[in-house]
Parts: sequence; structure tokens; C-alpha cells
Amino acid sequence: MAKRLELLKHHLLPMQNPQFETLHIHRRPDQKPYLSKLDPLQFLLRSAMVYATNTAVIDGDRQLTYMDLAHRVRTLANVFISQYNIQQGERVGILCQNLIPNLEAQFAIPAIGAIMVPINTRLGMEEIEYIIQHAGISLLIVQSEWIERLSQTVLLSVKMIEVGHTASPYEQLLASHEPKLSWNDLPSVTDENETISINYTSGSTGRPKGVMATYRGLYMMAIGMLIHSKLSSDTRFLWTLPMFHCNGWGFPWAIVAVGGTQLMLDKMDYTKIWELLRHHNINHYNGAPTVQLEICNHKDASRLPHPVTVFSGGSVLSATLVKQMKALNLIPTQVYGLTETYGPAVTSYDHSLLRNYTEEEQFKLLARPGFNIITSDEVRILDKQGVDVKPDGNTIGEICFTGNLVMKGYYNAPEETEKAFRGGYFWTGDLGVRHPDGSIEIVDRIKDIIISGGENISSLEVENVLIQLDEVLECTVVAGPDDKWGERPVAFVVVKKGNVLDEKTVIEHCKKLLAGYKCPSKVIFTETIPRTSTGK
Repeated sequence: MAKRLELLKHHLLPMQNPQFETLHIHRRPDQKPYLSKLDPLQFLLRSAMVYATNTAVIDGDRQLTYMDLAHRVRTLANVFISQYNIQQGERVGILCQNLIPNLEAQFAIPAIGAIMVPINTRLGMEEIEYIIQHAGISLLIVQSEWIERLSQTVLLSVKMIEVGHTASPYEQLLASHEPKLSWNDLPSVTDENETISINYTSGSTGRPKGVMATYRGLYMMAIGMLIHSKLSSDTRFLWTLPMFHCNGWGFPWAIVAVGGTQLMLDKMDYTKIWELLRHHNINHYNGAPTVQLEICNHKDASRLPHPVTVFSGGSVLSATLVKQMKALNLIPTQVYGLTETYGPAVTSYDHSLLRNYTEEEQFKLLARPGFNIITSDEVRILDKQGVDVKPDGNTIGEICFTGNLVMKGYYNAPEETEKAFRGGYFWTGDLGVRHPDGSIEIVDRIKDIIISGGENISSLEVENVLIQLDEVLECTVVAGPDDKWGERPVAFVVVKKGNVLDEKTVIEHCKKLLAGYKCPSKVIFTETIPRTSTGK
């Protein structure tokens, strides 16, 4: 009843002072009426009107409505200008886990025409400081525990706003500041192709590269995600995906656009995840297959009474894991993309299309990344001459992109940009095949292909066979040196707790399903498999 009265008060009763502001984006009299900048900030301003009293964010016992969130974002934007003198084009870093200030910063920084630089909190301090220096960050929004680990050079040269869960300097700043500038007085940029964010790659092939994202690109990614994941005002989204990763795949804006609710999760506590899934009506979360493995194999795992949509990317979902997830009422969608494509630019089949397939056929198809999302151009598989490969499910080429979801380029790295942009395409470095129905499937990274006696072996193909063993929790296959063949597959295997497995059983299993030259020559059992900070 109280909620209903609050809604009536907002939407029906006359008020002397409107509780919203529209964003006119400094329109000039000579501007074309049919042209406006695509700006993710518009999502927040609309939802602050339409979904004013809806819960926008939950962090523990703390909740913010959309009106609260919009007010705090405008206050933060004012703080950037009046307290820290941040100018258009300056870089503002975010070194923070999935907390409310992280979400607010992703709206407030572009609101003043500055450029956000989300930093991976799982990196070593040397890599973090490299990014701070390379991006030229002038202000850093930083969680308390990282401040004491930063070098004196950074502490003396970069301004800081310290954040935490509640009584932090960040909260004190917002509470003590009266925002003088309205949305329309804030110095926002007018060109949708300006840089809104610089997102650094994981650095798996060298120093991290700064990927420049645009206002238009992030807007289109958010629209694509809300369509394909069927977000609505009833969405309750759990932040298992780090917000620093490709701006959270566009979900900070996508959920705001539809008036949904975001539940913060600052660390991967799988007991807490299962508690939230059960008791807080979570209906969507995202994460790498490693996250799905931990969730599915947790002691609290049991079938949920309601379906939960799960987008999984970073590496390939095995058919075995897809089956395991569906048994728990976790409905998986395999997605594929890179930092250079704003995150997932390809998604798997809509489940409704697979009703006439057997269960096993469905699991196999759902493990494919599938098709380009609706706001992206068609994904291409090209040979070295830039010609589309035959769509037979066997001919291998490089996965290439064009369109709305391709980065603007690498920050301060024109040679790297030129290398990635060839012949009008962005070349990913990932190998794939196209099936007769038009869907794509990832084969491997170019650098991960094993060449044995002149034959190419996909490490992913071997891994997908290994994971079919009930005793295997996870595995990876790499190239090992071989005097005769040059390279041979070597498998690293993590066995599920309470299970026993030996090398002979693993190799015999592979021989039943793979050509002999593709079978591992050696199996190494280990307790963990090293991953990059993004789960690859």
C-alpha cells in the first residue's frame, strides 16, 4: 500500500517543484530536429521520470530509487567540476569493485564530457600503475584497500576519491555538496563518436592496450543487451560480472534503460550468490564459464523454482556445462566478443528455436556463440585474403567484425590500431567456422592452435571432449614440444572432489571421440588451472 501511495504521489498529484529534469543536450537553433547524440545518460534521465520510485540499486541493506540515483549522479558530476576541476576529455579512473560508486561514476564521468577508465581490480600493482600512467589519469575513484598499495609517485601525481560501502570520503563528499549545475549546464560533449571510455585489455599477449569506446557504441551495446537478454522493469540483475570488464558488457546502462534493479556483489562469494538467487528473486546474471562451474558445483546448488537467464562469455561453454546449468534452472546463452567489440557482439540461439531438437542436440547448439547481436553488423569468418570461408562447419578462418560495436581504436597506439584494422575489418585473432545455418563457432585463438606433424589441432576441440568425463571439473590443453611431431597436445585436468581419474582412462576416452593425432600425449593432474583476470 505504501508503495502504491508513493507512486500516486509521484505520477498523479500536482507538485510545485518538478522532481525531474529533461536533457536537451545544448541544442542549437541550427541543429537538425531529427539528429541527437546517442548518449547512455539519456537512459538514466528517462528512468528517473518513468520509474522514479522503483528500486534502482541494492547493496546489502542499502537501496536507491531511480530519483535517488539520478540526484547522486548529478551531484557527483558537480563534485568533479567544483572540487577537482575535471575538464572535458580528461581521464577519470575507476579502481573499485562492484559497489554503488562504480555504477554512479559510469554515468557521472561522461555527464561532464570526461573519459572513464575502468581498471581491473585483479591486476598486479605494476599493471595498475602502468594503466594509470598510460591513460594519463588525473583523478582516481579508488576503493580504500588499493590506496595503501599505490606507489608514492601515483599518490602524489593523481587526485583521489576514496570509496567504500558506507561512511567513506566519497559519501561524505556527496552528502556535503549541493549540486549547482543542472544536467543541461554540465559541459557534456555533442559528438556521439567521441570517446566515452578507455577499457584496457587483459594483457594476455603483452602490455594491456587501451580500447577506445564511443558514446554511440556503448548506447548500441546497451540496446543490444536489453533486447537479447529480454530485460524489463521486473529484471533483478546480480553483478557477478566485474563492472570493469568492458563496462560490464553495457548492462549498467541497459538495466537502467528499462527501470530494472541491480544488486551489487563486491566479491565472488558463492554461498552468498546462491542465497541471493533463492531469496531475492534474481532473474539474470553474467559470468565466465569458470564462474558457472563454481556455481553449479557449489554445495548449495539445487534446482531453482524460477528460471534465471545467464549470459556466459570469456571462453567456450561446454555442452556438459550447459546441461548442468539447465538442470539447475539456469538458462545459459553463450556469448562471444572482445574488449574491442564492447563485450558480447555475438549470442547463441534463442532457446525457443530449439524446441524440436533433442536435448543433446540443444546442448551442443547452445555451446556455439551463434549470431551477431541486433545492433552489430553480421560477424564474418574470413580467410587470409579477406574472403568469406565456405559455410560448411569445417573450413577455418579468422573472426572479423564491422559496425556499431567495433572500437574506435587503441589509445595512443596507431600502429596497433592499423594492424587490427585491415581491409575495412577488425581482425580478432580468433579462429572460427561458419555452419550452414549461418551460426559461427570458435575454434581457437590463432596463437593457441597446436601444429603437430603439419596438422592443426584445436585445443578447444580436445577440451570439449575431456570435459565430457564425469570426473573432470575443468581442463585446458596446450602445445607440448615433441622431437618427432614438433608439437603434441598436453592436457591439464582438475578432477572433481571425491573422484579418481588416471591418465590412461583420459587418453582412452579421447581415442574414442578424436582422431589419434588430436589425442593428448600426456595428462597432468592439477588442483587449479591459472586464468587471466577475466576468466580466460
